[in-house]
Amino acid sequence: MKTRPVTPHDVIAPLNEASKLDPAAIRALADPRVPRNCAFADQLTVAVGRTEDGDPRLGMIRIINGLLGADEDAYGPVRANIPEDLGESVTFSMNPNIDQSPPNSIRSSASP
Repeated sequence: MKTRPVTPHDVIAPLNEASKLDPAAIRALADPRVPRNCAFADQLTVAVGRTEDGDPRLGMIRIINGLLGADEDAYGPVRANIPEDLGESVTFSMNPNIDQSPPNSIRSSASP
């Protein structure tokens, strides 16, 4: 089986589709910032997020961006657009503030 890089674009489309199918579930996964310990915050796979007080936090988008290659400020290529109106769906897009060249990627099994 051959592998190909998984790009941020590969991640965004299924997230947006899932958000259309079950907006409440995706909002519940994308919006919260769960407290985490400092040892976990210092590892390299998951993007580090912190509150204004400096407490480490974790959310689904931080995990995805950590895998895709977040920068030192924990900003990654995938952005969650979370509307204030709870009736509106979360949408996902490319983060325009992140340089995508060379593209960050993880490996995935896929047919050519």
